[in-house]
Amino acid sequence: MKIFSIVGWSGSGKTLLITRLVENFKAKKRRVIAIKNTPHTYSLQPEAKDTALFMQAGADEVFLIAKNELLRMSRINAPQDLLEDLKSYLQKDDIVLMEGLYQPGVPLIEVEDLRRPQALKFPLTKLAAVVSTTKIIPGPPCFHPEQIAEICAFMEEYHETQH
Repeated sequence: MKIFSIVGWSGSGKTLLITRLVENFKAKKRRVIAIKNTPHTYSLQPEAKDTALFMQAGADEVFLIAKNELLRMSRINAPQDLLEDLKSYLQKDDIVLMEGLYQPGVPLIEVEDLRRPQALKFPLTKLAAVVSTTKIIPGPPCFHPEQIAEICAFMEEYHETQH
């Protein structure tokens, strides 16, 4: 599997980038798994509704089926448990895009938001690439947000040259 974490400050364009990467990979007939990390408690249904009640009762997993969609909710002890779970059913050529979730050993692509006064969220030495409207020199490869095909090619090649 090819896995990347897309990171950056809130509002930097992470979700838009992932959406466009998914579209590009899907156009190439690739299987894509997207993971959204949120630091907040999240409930898909209000506390008095069925899925929330099942989780509160202690279910290890709850599946919500709505029309042609399936949502799986599982308990995990720590975010790294997610990667172990994914490895059990992912295929070699699957693409996994994680938003805002840092895992040791997973390459980071940071989306820079030039409207913000903060520096990048991660040091350049920790980044596999940067997505920015301006070139950052020196450092990792830098892509413009419109270079979706080039970013996808980089992601494919990165895992080929790193392993």
